[in-house]
Amino acid sequence: MKVPLFAITLLLLSTTSFVNADGYQRVAIAGGSITEIVYRLGEEQRIVGTDSTSQFPDAAKNHPTIGYVRNVSVEGVLSLEPDLLLGELDTGPPKMLRQIEATGVNTVIIEKDDSLLAINEKIIRVASLLGVEQKGEELIREIQVDLDALTFAKKNISTSPRVLFLLSLSSGAPIASGHTTSAHTAIIEAGGINVLEDYKGWKKLSPESALALRPDVIVVMNRGKNVLEQVAKLPHFKYTPAVINDAVFTIDGGYLLSFGPRTPQAIVELGTMIHSVFPLPPSYKFRYSRKQFSQQTAGH
Repeated sequence: MKVPLFAITLLLLSTTSFVNADGYQRVAIAGGSITEIVYRLGEEQRIVGTDSTSQFPDAAKNHPTIGYVRNVSVEGVLSLEPDLLLGELDTGPPKMLRQIEATGVNTVIIEKDDSLLAINEKIIRVASLLGVEQKGEELIREIQVDLDALTFAKKNISTSPRVLFLLSLSSGAPIASGHTTSAHTAIIEAGGINVLEDYKGWKKLSPESALALRPDVIVVMNRGKNVLEQVAKLPHFKYTPAVINDAVFTIDGGYLLSFGPRTPQAIVELGTMIHSVFPLPPSYKFRYSRKQFSQQTAGH
């Protein structure tokens, strides 16, 4: 990972001495996962603005906007008079962040990758900045239930289904997940095999290349109407084992791919989609509404 060229303040877990005991009070956020964390910590009253990726919970959409996470508005941030701009790894562009920091606004970019371990690290960092470390520990214990459920389930499965994850159908030209993507990580953590694991990043599929992949399961982000029907009708997929066996599912992208507090449960749910049997501990309960974030074909 390259170190950013701009002089940005990186707060390490052990170096928060210059933050007052109550933490930052006026926080502008670039990144949906961070917004979710702040809400889950019960500290949403500190949020003065969010970016367009902050879509959950619904109340997060009501804050003034500071633009898109990769294209933060200097004017939008400064107009809110925050004492902290808190962003995910891909917050930018660097020129805009330099301008914001030059005005005296503390700027913290949480440089964590898309992994289950990084979720805990992200929670710890945010809780520390807000001065609510105990709440952070409580949230980590809560999502540990999901991680334990994943461990339990994967010890009791005998097969690894071949999974194709579609970001979008893009007017008949599907875009699918290779490795180095958050979707790839989710598939692996759910005990599946990414059929595009040899390809880096996101790939546009031709009908020929898609048919050659022969996925057992297709998972697609639930953008637009009749997504499941669209997948089944495309020449790319209509003769694949996934479509023939009604193993096509939709799932909310923010729920699964943000790698925020909901993602561990979302990966548990992904496991129940892609495996015919995905045994969970008897005491395990889904805390978020599954129907709100996913759909599946009638055959399942």
